[in-house]
Amino acid sequence: MIRGVRSVLAVVASALAAATFAGGAGAIRLPAPPNLPAGWSHATVNVVIRRVPHTFTYDHGRVTDVSPSSLTLREPDGSVVTIGIDASTRVRIEGRPAAIGQVRRLETATTVTVDGGAAALVQVKIPPAVRAAIARGGR
Repeated sequence: MIRGVRSVLAVVASALAAATFAGGAGAIRLPAPPNLPAGWSHATVNVVIRRVPHTFTYDHGRVTDVSPSSLTLREPDGSVVTIGIDASTRVRIEGRPAAIGQVRRLETATTVTVDGGAAALVQVKIPPAVRAAIARGGR
């Protein structure tokens, strides 16, 4: 178990080490969310970038509610978390740029927040059963 945890932490640490500051307001350019083991729901990682400490928080779960200002997820452990959304939040559905209004209930989302702010990134995957329901016009 410890070896598995260490390998996950190594993946997360190496991914986060690639983060750099973008120009302008000092926003952080995020790496892709790390490859965490199946069934994960929440991870918090502290990292220092250019001598400034940051906390990256990853959440993963099924979308239960979405609005222009928030996204609510039911995580695999049963907990419910609401993540803030703002104008700077990047949304990707199946790898393509999208708007938060295109995210639907029952889709699976991974969010990344930096230093307790609104989501910097929302990545959405559409489970096969949800995709089939959409194709049948069920949603």
